[in-house]
Amino acid sequence: MRSMLKTGMVAAIAAVFVASVAIASGQDSGQRRGPGLQGPGGPGGRGMMPGIMRELTEEQRKQVRTILESGRDGQQGPPADAKLRRELEAELLADAPSDQKIEELKTQILAAQAEGLSKHIAIQKQIAQVLTAEQRAKARERLAQAPAAGRGRGFRF
Repeated sequence: MRSMLKTGMVAAIAAVFVASVAIASGQDSGQRRGPGLQGPGGPGGRGMMPGIMRELTEEQRKQVRTILESGRDGQQGPPADAKLRRELEAELLADAPSDQKIEELKTQILAAQAEGLSKHIAIQKQIAQVLTAEQRAKARERLAQAPAAGRGRGFRF
């Protein structure tokens, strides 16, 4: 009985984790966000620097596009953690989920997300250097005023 309770708790925690990852990454709505300034709605969406693309000179836009394209080089298909999340969900739905397999997948997902975040940060740092001090200040101001992403979405199955 205790083993079943433990397995159930691990499965519930993992399910919440998977759902929160999906919501945070935009996967729940089928949206794929690449690194850079783009979020839902294309350039100037709810990315790190909302609306900043409208503020750039043509030369700055070219530089930003070059940075974003270089960040996409070699990236084909869905993010690395998407396949792992599907594997985790399949394991959670197994007749007898393996706690060891769940832990392995969780570790792999976290590593893939950390790598993706590192790439995203590197690209954002490059883009920030293209901006003037005034543009960076304006972007910081907009970020401070922007609502937190993901609020009010709820948990979905």
